[in-house]
Amino acid sequence: VLGNGDVVAAGGRGRGATERVPRLATAEIFEIATGQWKSVNEMSSKREVHCGVTLADGRAMIIGGADTRRVNLKTTEILDSSSGEWIKGPKMKKKRYKHSCATLNDGTVIVAGGADIGVVATAEISGPSLDEFALTGEMNEGRALFTLTVLSDGKVLAVGGSSKNTQDTDSAELNRTSAEIWDPATGEWTLVSPMNTARASHTANLLEDGRVLVVGGMGPLASAEIYDPSDDTWTLTSELSMGRQLHTAHLLDNGTLIVIGGSNTLAETEVYDIESGQWSIGPSLTFGRHQHTSVKMNDGNVMVIGGQAETADADRREMSNLIELYSPGE
Repeated sequence: VLGNGDVVAAGGRGRGATERVPRLATAEIFEIATGQWKSVNEMSSKREVHCGVTLADGRAMIIGGADTRRVNLKTTEILDSSSGEWIKGPKMKKKRYKHSCATLNDGTVIVAGGADIGVVATAEISGPSLDEFALTGEMNEGRALFTLTVLSDGKVLAVGGSSKNTQDTDSAELNRTSAEIWDPATGEWTLVSPMNTARASHTANLLEDGRVLVVGGMGPLASAEIYDPSDDTWTLTSELSMGRQLHTAHLLDNGTLIVIGGSNTLAETEVYDIESGQWSIGPSLTFGRHQHTSVKMNDGNVMVIGGQAETADADRREMSNLIELYSPGE
């Protein structure tokens, strides 16, 4: 989400006329004022399994990923939404995809982990001026398909991930239970208590009270647990009604958390009541999907974008351009 509330969708996979699925350099902006999507200039590189952040000045930065030739990228690109132009951002020191990134409270961008030839533990930061990326302390363990969450005190929590460059559900035994925290004051990572369950391709959301809710993961998993940084503890909470991986999750303005889609191409959503610690079935998507993107917009609504969607053929999935909007209640 840009600083003005508009939404950017960039890169990913498209629909191919052959079995080879094309990677995309295209980008579009959903304009809040018009309620319409408009195309902007293409990025300089096609990329998938990248990550993106909103910068302190409201622009969007796209980071790393893999191109059509399966070459991993160290490049970044920044969208100037007023002109629709992409400009080159600072290059990372390391190539990576399946990584995670976040913007800190002071505008610094942190990128960590992911995969190149194998899973990597390196991390790097670029200050608010975005002049360059510089390596910071390495994580204690290499991890891909993990989460980074900026905590209330400004530190960064890395959770789970895969110990091998894979996304196969048969490889769930490669998932990590470990978690670690990066301190921006020292640039160092410290291992904290491990989760009860090993996870990758999960979600992690900061709650209003400073705890972090981690949901699902490769398996797919129905379990969920909460990390409390005040006493370094993980506590299992109630399970989802169905296992999920490659889903998305958002903390809503009404204080609940919604989990959307996921494997195997689920249309169902589930809503977590933080006070009771219980899940309930939420509104269903029009089409089941996983590997999608969703964003919580400035007005509190949630937009669900693309992903692999179900088709009339129960055994076939295809990339989708379908957009759905969820408006939560009070």
